[in-house]
Amino acid sequence: MGQYSFTKDERLLKSKDFVSVQKQGKRVASKNFAVFIKTNSLGIRRLGFAVSRKVGGAVQRNRIKRFFREFFRLNKEFFPPSTDIFILVKHGFNPGVYKEVEEEFKLLDLRLKRLLTNSTISDYTD
Repeated sequence: MGQYSFTKDERLLKSKDFVSVQKQGKRVASKNFAVFIKTNSLGIRRLGFAVSRKVGGAVQRNRIKRFFREFFRLNKEFFPPSTDIFILVKHGFNPGVYKEVEEEFKLLDLRLKRLLTNSTISDYTD
């Protein structure tokens, strides 16, 4: 597949994977969402997210998920290799355009880089 694809292998699909990343991974939070990161032994980045009904109706939740998938697809290098990434959207997040999601991730960039500069992801404390 191409560099900008988002294949099934790159998705967190199983409930146990989501729980594992949330409980054992390290957390980096922004105003509207929290990102949990945990190393994996698969050699690929995998993405999963949860958008609660408290965020809004189905249309709004699906729009948010499309924005996150698009950001991941276009900016895979933003995330460390061989990691599972779980994004938990906070109540009240309502991006009007994709740029809002992109800008918020850019604000997280410094914190994610700090996470990577520590010896390992598992050594990081937020």
